[in-house]
Amino acid sequence: MKRLFAVLTLLVLIVSVSFAAELSMIISVTGPFQRNFNPYFAGATGYIAAGFIYETLVYANTKTGEFIPWLASEFKWGAGYKEITFKLRKGVKWSDGTLFTADDVVFTFETLKKFPALDVPGVWKGGLTEVTKVDDYTVKLKLGVVNTLYLYSVAGVYILPKHIWSKLEDPSKFTNENPIGTGAYLLDNFSTQVVTLKKNPNYWNASKVKVDSIRIPAFSGNESAQLAVANGEIDWAGINYPQIEKLVQQRKDLNYWFAEGNPVFLFFNLAKEPFKDPALRKAFTYAIDREVIIKVGMTGYAAPVNPVVIKSGYEYLISDDLKNLWWKYDPKTAEKLFAQAGFKRGKDGILAKGDIKLSYELLVPAGWTDWIAVCELLSQQMANYGVQLKVTPIDFGEYLQRIRNKNFDVILSWANYGATPYNFYDNFLNSANAYIGSNRGGWIDKTTDELLAKIKETADISVRKVIMSRLQRIVLENVPAVPLFYNPVWFIYSTKNFTGWPNEKKPYVEPRITGMDKIYLVMNLEPVR
Repeated sequence: MKRLFAVLTLLVLIVSVSFAAELSMIISVTGPFQRNFNPYFAGATGYIAAGFIYETLVYANTKTGEFIPWLASEFKWGAGYKEITFKLRKGVKWSDGTLFTADDVVFTFETLKKFPALDVPGVWKGGLTEVTKVDDYTVKLKLGVVNTLYLYSVAGVYILPKHIWSKLEDPSKFTNENPIGTGAYLLDNFSTQVVTLKKNPNYWNASKVKVDSIRIPAFSGNESAQLAVANGEIDWAGINYPQIEKLVQQRKDLNYWFAEGNPVFLFFNLAKEPFKDPALRKAFTYAIDREVIIKVGMTGYAAPVNPVVIKSGYEYLISDDLKNLWWKYDPKTAEKLFAQAGFKRGKDGILAKGDIKLSYELLVPAGWTDWIAVCELLSQQMANYGVQLKVTPIDFGEYLQRIRNKNFDVILSWANYGATPYNFYDNFLNSANAYIGSNRGGWIDKTTDELLAKIKETADISVRKVIMSRLQRIVLENVPAVPLFYNPVWFIYSTKNFTGWPNEKKPYVEPRITGMDKIYLVMNLEPVR
């Protein structure tokens, strides 16, 4: 009897430990999963692949500003910020047992050059001229220009296995159904409703990974995802949850931290009339009551944004002498600017100029209930001025494709902020990123590009401040897009199964689900025994 009791006790312990070591998380609320584990695919399974299955040479921690060696054990700048040498880790293997070497790194960078659609980090647009294998574990990147911010771009390059991807005709279209990576996790099971990952037993940094498996269910909107959180089914949820405070009061294991994230904008297609007119764009920025947008649409969780979109901690970069150009909610000024742009109300109440009517679809990803609520409020507010915005939720994949194809008029979207305001301005304003990156509206301006290039030529803060001041003037006078708020980094977490989560008191990482941040976070988790 005692022996039977001991066996049962052991089984209970094994089961409980096994359960505690499985992390359940929400990565997307955009519907059923596609079996596409290309780490350069901007979709749920691409986000799963990026960080969990595929890795970068270095990890840029945007919360702490730290560069952490990853697949590269060390890196060194040279030639006055025109050269970086990476020493690669030895003994790293791809999940099929093949050794990871410099050949994989060179191949990856060359692939991004050959297929520009994959170069989302902008390593070639950022000035890279040559990638060279020095030996099996050393790679050198050479730049044609000085670029002191270049390492941030490198931190976005997910290294690909040459022995597999070199056989592909077009890697940018590769759905990579059975991914082979160097990362901490392997694909265990796939269905359109649930993806499960299991720990890679041969991972080079396996001792740091205490989470044995990850379960990622699919959701078709925030409501169903919120229900799963309320039912205690989820350890980590990157979603909006209205009045989360009330649920946290009921559940002692539940917590949240909504850090200041990427800025959200109303983007116009600047290649089309009438959006080429800055007076019209300024009219929108004075017309919108952002306090209501944040309080009602974002249920009070979004952070206010200033007109030059410079985050807290970098206030020293704000040009005080330009504050007279800062916009604020002012309906009378908005009406004057609409008139200045040549628009008058027609018989139907809609502003028009000749055969151009201010009546457009306002595109937003389907299932993003918070953003849809924001769009509804924008539609209501703009109707007061005679502008008709028809809220149109569409599939996330189609949403991204329409931006790339310039097939839109007005869209609610975000810009990747990056580690610093310098990175943000480059992401948001560089013409090289028009429509394919964070420059979603297509701002193309020679002076802007020249100023952005000058920022990368120096590490001197006083020089950068002068350049940033000139860029702020361009933003204020031209309004390339209308800033609305900083989207929260949605982060709800449970301590029932794991401890070690980041929070406001211990902000060691931004808890994002899209890139390397998530594996860095997972490496800090400890199962509850």
